[in-house]
Amino acid sequence: MPVGGGGVPHGESGGATLKIFISHGGKGKDGCVDEALRLIEPRLVERGYDVFTDVEKLRAGDSWHDVLYEEMYLCDAAIVLLGPVTIAESQWVRREADVLMGRHIVRSLRTVLPVFLGTQDTQAARKRGFNALLMLQAELGNRKPLPEGGEVEQFVEWVVAEFAPVVEPVGDRPFHAWVKRVAAFLTTSRRNNFDTVTEAAAQLSCSHDEMLHVRAKVGAEMFLAHLILRAGSITREGSADSPLPRAVAALRAGLDGRQLEHLAEEILPGWVDPDDAVPFAPVSSAGETARRPVVLLHAYDEWTAGQHIRRALYNEPDSFQLGRLPDPQEMPVDERAPAEDLLDACLAALRKVFGVPPQMPLNEHTVQARERIRDYLVINAADWRLQDVATVVNTLHGWFSWLIVILLTPEGRPVEDELRSLELTRAVSVGLPVGAEQRAYSLKTRLDAAVQPAG
Repeated sequence: MPVGGGGVPHGESGGATLKIFISHGGKGKDGCVDEALRLIEPRLVERGYDVFTDVEKLRAGDSWHDVLYEEMYLCDAAIVLLGPVTIAESQWVRREADVLMGRHIVRSLRTVLPVFLGTQDTQAARKRGFNALLMLQAELGNRKPLPEGGEVEQFVEWVVAEFAPVVEPVGDRPFHAWVKRVAAFLTTSRRNNFDTVTEAAAQLSCSHDEMLHVRAKVGAEMFLAHLILRAGSITREGSADSPLPRAVAALRAGLDGRQLEHLAEEILPGWVDPDDAVPFAPVSSAGETARRPVVLLHAYDEWTAGQHIRRALYNEPDSFQLGRLPDPQEMPVDERAPAEDLLDACLAALRKVFGVPPQMPLNEHTVQARERIRDYLVINAADWRLQDVATVVNTLHGWFSWLIVILLTPEGRPVEDELRSLELTRAVSVGLPVGAEQRAYSLKTRLDAAVQPAG
């Protein structure tokens, strides 16, 4: 049966980097605001955020207004820096505060951080239309006490602590998209029950600093999603006691059963070594899909092959189709050569992989490679003579050169001389640490149990 990649909702931000909008009165109006801006911007950039501060230039003429409003409507979080002169004189900051708070009220912008500097005069701020920001600051102060003494450096630390570091591999957009899908589940869980996410982090034995990042208002879910995917390496490296099932179970109060199942499916391929996954998504030096690819996977079960495919493709939704053969004992007994039976079984599986109607011929003329979907066929080489397997694989590649064939070789890789005689020298071998396949499948069964209702 062909199996496609799973899918879940994407996160809120459409770009690869979270965008932070900082509204301020402009340089020279309030010295405390200038100092705060000077300290905050590089700290957030260092943590991996795209920070927009050049609002003064965009206010200068009508031609820039659209760009300014676009920045406000596309940002993932906002900071409003207010000093006495800004409060008294700046019409633009008040308008920007209205836009940002409007998004916050309808929940299209989760985080707005108001920072009142150099003044304790809330009456002036209320008269100038900043009452909503004052109320929000009081609400935030109830959750996390505001700095005492009013020193700029203390407010800067208070603000920066609300932004978890962005743990994003540079240039690795597919991995970022995978992390965002995991983070979307965490966002939902946190919205429904705030404590679930911190409890999940505790189950992962997060350090004190990591827990501070998980409690941050911005980027916390992305930060924790990276930790969750990274936790898969524990299974690969030799531990049978992965904390992932306990972490997923901690999210029960924030996610329904179907969401928990999808989350478990999403994070499970994290146990696969990313280097081992590379041959399962082969690319030539010219950027085109490699021709006639064969992977020798030192594993017993077809499920393990599927996990390596998912890790190679970052579990991207609708990214692959995998064909599996029936058990040889279920195939009809006849007097034909085994290679003919194997070829027929492979073609029957590929008809489903390629989506070819029953009455349509299956050949190189009726089937073409697809741009965004990779096609796989897994064969357990232990069930057939290697000579017959090689004959069939080379025949299939004569018709469908892009097809990625995975040969399960539980007894180990054939010797080079044998591969050469079978014309399979192009095959890439992937081995697994001792016991990794069994530990990974045990992790799957534990995750399956963790998403079930207790009792």
